[in-house]
Amino acid sequence: MIYFLPYITPSISSAVVFQIIFSSRETSLANQFIGLFGIDPLKWRFEPRPVLQLLGFDVSGIGGGPSLALLTIMFFGIWSFVGYNTVIFLSGLGNIPKEIYEAAEIDGSNSWNRFWYITIPMISPVTFYLTLIGFIGTFKAFNHIYVLRTPSAQNTVITASLMIFDRFYRANQYGIATAQAIVLFVIILGLTLVQNNVMGKQVFYG
Repeated sequence: MIYFLPYITPSISSAVVFQIIFSSRETSLANQFIGLFGIDPLKWRFEPRPVLQLLGFDVSGIGGGPSLALLTIMFFGIWSFVGYNTVIFLSGLGNIPKEIYEAAEIDGSNSWNRFWYITIPMISPVTFYLTLIGFIGTFKAFNHIYVLRTPSAQNTVITASLMIFDRFYRANQYGIATAQAIVLFVIILGLTLVQNNVMGKQVFYG
């Protein structure tokens, strides 16, 4: 229940809580936690600089990786969906017949071989399903990013869905927003079909 709770919690409410946790104040929970390890307070959601640049590397642009603001939002996404993925994987693991493991163990198979040649193939449909919906969900993610983004982060946290929203509601460029939405749909559809053809061939259905 603890793992699954973030998934059923309203994203807006939990995003507001993350706003408080990852505030740029020195007294925020995130800064107090890293302070235990002697790390100086960070701006978190307000930091547009790449993560590698913050670590002392002289890099910029794409080579520097995501900004700290985007990394914070990514952490929220992982926290929200790890419980759902865990439940689905547990369901898939529970459907693997124990007799298969017992037969492999009798034949002298070790734990690594049982995991690699039995567990991985048997849960490949679940892995394929979660990969597919996770891929699509990445493109259409909106609610928590809209709440957590800040002007200080500049354009480092702007996703396709946010760009379309801003074009439509803020700039009132309805035609451009509609065209962008159609292009995004075509991209998602095309990549999904490619992923389905490539990964679908590797799925073992028993």
